[in-house]
Amino acid sequence: MAAAAEQELRQAGTAERAVHEKAYLKSSLEHAGASLPLIRGLAKRIRREHLGLDNSTVFALAAELWASPLHECRMLAVMLLEQYADAMVPADLDAIEPLIRDSYTWALVGGLAGYVAATIVVNHANHPLADTTLRRWGGDDDFWIRRSALLAHLKTLGRKGDFQGWDRFCDLADTMLEEREFFIRKAIGWVLREAGKQQPQAVAAFLEPRISQVSGVTIREAIRYLDPTGRDTLMASYRRR
Repeated sequence: MAAAAEQELRQAGTAERAVHEKAYLKSSLEHAGASLPLIRGLAKRIRREHLGLDNSTVFALAAELWASPLHECRMLAVMLLEQYADAMVPADLDAIEPLIRDSYTWALVGGLAGYVAATIVVNHANHPLADTTLRRWGGDDDFWIRRSALLAHLKTLGRKGDFQGWDRFCDLADTMLEEREFFIRKAIGWVLREAGKQQPQAVAAFLEPRISQVSGVTIREAIRYLDPTGRDTLMASYRRR
């Protein structure tokens, strides 16, 4: 299945797109130039044509695709895992972790953390293993793993009717607020922005006492869904810090 998918991806790409995407992502992998809609369509077709695949088989297929030198194969692996994320359990976070470590780009980490891990967390919000894993990720030496600990809260905090894991997110964000890594700063702001859709008061209360610590990219993202007065007040405080 992996070999057939790779052949299809290589045939579907264009040289122009391959050169552009490789440069844009600063990638060391091969690029075929296949489009994201085509890759997503292939992931859906694989699921449709192979009904009944269990988690272990899906992860095995993802591992085969990941072993390819082709970027699009890795992207297909991410999109396949997204297709099956609702059936995953907190223990599967351990299977996702090595893929995140081997991603080296937001283009892959976004799906693995912001969708696959986030789906597991929202479906098992009160499971102690999910909490333990995310807190461990938050203290990891690899900033992509730390970023993933933050992005895994996107669904629990951003989806209407959920807002679970807020205290854990705040604990993790507090340890990373002064990091200089752009992707950490962006992730904190991204999750706060989504949380602001449901609980703008909580986001404002988090930012106010930390205004001297947050970065510009964090606060610009975080205040997007706050009321205009709240946005202006926080930005004024940020500029005066």
